[in-house]
Amino acid sequence: MLDDRAQVLLALSAASLARWLASVWSSRARRDRFVRVGEVSELYLFPVKSCQGIPLRKARTEVTGLESDGLHDRQWMLMRPNGEYVSQRHFPKLALVRVSSHQNDIHLDAPDQPTLILQKNPPVDTSSFIMANVTGVSILAMDCGDQAGLWFQTFLQREGFRLVVSLCSMPKRETADKERPWGNPAKIGDLCTFSDNCPYMLMTEASLDALNMRLTKKVGFKTFRPSIVISGCEAFAEDWWEELRIGDTSSVNFRILDPCTKCILPNVNPDTGERNQDKEPLQTLKKFRCFPPYGRDPIFGVNAALDNTGTIQVGDPVYAIRK
Repeated sequence: MLDDRAQVLLALSAASLARWLASVWSSRARRDRFVRVGEVSELYLFPVKSCQGIPLRKARTEVTGLESDGLHDRQWMLMRPNGEYVSQRHFPKLALVRVSSHQNDIHLDAPDQPTLILQKNPPVDTSSFIMANVTGVSILAMDCGDQAGLWFQTFLQREGFRLVVSLCSMPKRETADKERPWGNPAKIGDLCTFSDNCPYMLMTEASLDALNMRLTKKVGFKTFRPSIVISGCEAFAEDWWEELRIGDTSSVNFRILDPCTKCILPNVNPDTGERNQDKEPLQTLKKFRCFPPYGRDPIFGVNAALDNTGTIQVGDPVYAIRK
């Protein structure tokens, strides 16, 4: 006969084994729900909020967005003297600011402007710390100095603007803190830096094709600024995705948070830095992509959060769990 202590240990061991077997079964059942929906066709990194992106063949996935060559997504941002962020919504000319990576530096170029050179990892200067505000949520940032501020002030012909950066060691924004009329499915730990709502926005080639079929003047992905573009699926298949897995051997997993609602920013022509007078493509999107509970803003693409870091590249297979 087993003594009482041995019986307790046996019971605990049996319970642990049962939990482990249940976990394995659940994991396998969840994995079996993934079906292939396409492949990665384009990747874009946007180091400076509302400036041009950098097309990539390969990138590291971080909680706060894509990373490549020491540059992180939306790591820099232009702000007003009161801390409010500045974007193409307010100044369409920002679409003309080209961003490029050069060893330890990042270069910014714009028409009739000298090249602005910034360190990718500037030294920490606590005296330059300042609170910035992105879509109603505060975040600590560091001022990039008078030269950077004057560069943007000259280009945009506005006084007082400052360029700020979020160093890797600085705290990031909790996307779960952002209130939305339809709720916020983000979890604590889903972080972003200077993005509006979340670190990743995914789009599909088929959905863009479906929009362009309705437009007189076609648009490209530069108009919508996605992080990841997926090919090989049907138009608006992303509306029904719950989770995504990219890659086979070392896969990266994303949770789809919600549809991406579109403001007036897509009406900015990325090649001219001017707002389209015909209010396209937003006007057309409103005709067939407005759904409750998202109000008058059409949805196009989906917002996503990362579950595990890794590396993705163009050509990687994409799998989805559908709702």
